[in-house]
Amino acid sequence: MRRVVAILALLLAGCAADPIDTVDPRASVAPPLSLDGVVLEKTTGVTTQVDAVDIANEVVHPDDLRAVLEKAGFSSGVQRSFQGGTGAFTRVLARSLAFESADGVAAYLDWFDANAGEEIITAKRITPGGMPDGAVVFEHQPDGCCHNDVPAYLAVWPRGSSVLFLHVGGQRADTDAFVDLVSEVDDST
Repeated sequence: MRRVVAILALLLAGCAADPIDTVDPRASVAPPLSLDGVVLEKTTGVTTQVDAVDIANEVVHPDDLRAVLEKAGFSSGVQRSFQGGTGAFTRVLARSLAFESADGVAAYLDWFDANAGEEIITAKRITPGGMPDGAVVFEHQPDGCCHNDVPAYLAVWPRGSSVLFLHVGGQRADTDAFVDLVSEVDDST
């Protein structure tokens, strides 16, 4: 029996094709920063990969954002989403998005600054203290129209050739708690 297995292994090895070298034009782009260090107590967290289509499909005008991401040299992304818990936030989405260059990061941040308050959430731009350099921050406060509406915060900031993204919401969400969480995310990556 061993002889049959050995002969079969040799035959299969001989039939295996030589590996084909492929060159990904974006291979020189570093993968996005890991968000594994981001943990919120008493929540359930899930880590997934995101691409330009995933990101663009979350906004009001996805074709516009998809074009911005392509022109900016978006390469790849990873996210951790959390739900539940009893703290300030009942949902948290933390992302790291890799671009080919710092110029691409700047282009995405420019789009975000000009559009996120209408394209992603209805919000106003705020500038709280304690945020990382280059951070763009938006705040949404309930207007009484919907009983399920809760305070929400959204921020992006540059980190080399990556952008860190944080979107949170919760009945007890406030600016101070958000700034603290941004600091945790920034320190963990």
